[in-house]
Amino acid sequence: MKPQLLTHRPRSRRPSTSASLRRACPPALAALTLSLLAACAHTPPGGDGALTVLRVDAARFDDPQGREPALREACAAWRLSERQVAAFFAAGREYPDGTHDAFYWLPCSIKGRLRAQGREWDFEINAAATATWTDGADQRRWGCTAKACEPLVLLMPDEHAQ
Repeated sequence: MKPQLLTHRPRSRRPSTSASLRRACPPALAALTLSLLAACAHTPPGGDGALTVLRVDAARFDDPQGREPALREACAAWRLSERQVAAFFAAGREYPDGTHDAFYWLPCSIKGRLRAQGREWDFEINAAATATWTDGADQRRWGCTAKACEPLVLLMPDEHAQ
């Protein structure tokens, strides 16, 4: 007698384990998914924890002579959401010794407040892709040369900026 080959698996009357879990534990599955996503969240460079943006003010133009009317208009139209501020710092990097001449400066900035590494900081993002965090006498300087910052600022640094 020739052995018969099975071309399919016999069906069990028991539901699969994954199907049982999906039906029985949707809250547990959702919690697991959220915890995995949180573990993959990006923190700013040098960060010990997540960055939370607490407040974002409107852009402010600071050129008393009003020499650049087109820049004044661009500054007035420039807006960043809390998510965009967080994206700027996630894509940027800290420059402990300052940005020196690697970046431009514009008389337009957005200020606000954020929480990072267990402290609250006042931030100021210049429209030319630099930023500072200030907490009392402590100050941290940032700059962004990443492609991700292009839609977030009015002027990017030259390609040679590091």
